[in-house]
Amino acid sequence: MTQARTLAGLTKQALAEKLSVSPAAIGQFESRVTPPRAELVAEIAQALDMPVGFFYTGRPLGRLDTAAAHFRSLRSTRSADRARAATFVEQVWELCFALEKRIQFPEVDLPIAEPADEVDPVEAARAVRRAWGVPPGPFRHLVATLESKGIVVTILALSNEAVARVDAFSTGSLGRPIVVVTPERARTVYRHRFTCAHELGHLVMHGDVTPGDLQQEREADAFAAELLTPSAEINVVLPKTLRLSELDRIGRSWGVSPESLIRRMQELRPVPESAVRRAYQRLRSANEFQTPEPVAAYRGELPSMLSEGQKLAEQHGFSLVDLADELMWPVSRVREILGAEDTRPRLRLVT
Repeated sequence: MTQARTLAGLTKQALAEKLSVSPAAIGQFESRVTPPRAELVAEIAQALDMPVGFFYTGRPLGRLDTAAAHFRSLRSTRSADRARAATFVEQVWELCFALEKRIQFPEVDLPIAEPADEVDPVEAARAVRRAWGVPPGPFRHLVATLESKGIVVTILALSNEAVARVDAFSTGSLGRPIVVVTPERARTVYRHRFTCAHELGHLVMHGDVTPGDLQQEREADAFAAELLTPSAEINVVLPKTLRLSELDRIGRSWGVSPESLIRRMQELRPVPESAVRRAYQRLRSANEFQTPEPVAAYRGELPSMLSEGQKLAEQHGFSLVDLADELMWPVSRVREILGAEDTRPRLRLVT
């Protein structure tokens, strides 16, 4: 009941008003002090847009404490929105759990940097590229690579207002690492890729560290920059001066934004601060650099592991409706969690 209410974005007071009961009664139902009578369960299900059976299955099967997730904008994210996002991840995990009874997702292959308090983010990014056999040059098909290493990547399905506050986050506390990107972060492929790389940095470097530290965010940014644009390689191709047309051309080849390349030039070379300010001003005013590059136009950057897993299960008799029935979710909710389609990670039936 708590999970359904949180996903619906309702307070105990708001749900109590819908059901004509007291907020204290809602609290007793959710803490299992007093079970609701059978006829009230039907009203609860209707109010929260869930099948009645959803409330009799002993969920959540996996519980995520918001303190165990790395939120990209922790200080500007309301606790209610963090709770709602964490509940979304609980359902992503439940869906994975249900599918993995029928098909086998890629095994988790996540290099973990140890010890966490001495991690060099640049060295951690280099270690990931080596461990995963990423060839020199641009990191192609980043999201598809993450999924092929057993990391679930999903786009958060919440209201626009809540999404704007949540931004992006990741967690490894449920067993299978999960990276959550918001639609806003997925609006352009460059921001999407950097966000996914940033969250991978948290999973690699900060698994045993309490989330929320600004230093962790800086380390994750440094990890993402080195993962996508290794310093030894990008320094060779960067122009000698901050020429936006050249940075835009290089960015399209490497899958990063001109802004990120300006930052890389600052990190790797002595660039006058005045030149950097002028470059950012020109970038904001130049129309030719304002056109967003859609994620869907880049193969290997939209999440697909969950949807492809369901397709494979369906080929062997386990339909979308069957999955919804097992989870006790509306079919629309299953479709929402499954998300978009793109490349196909290698999956096989469980025998």
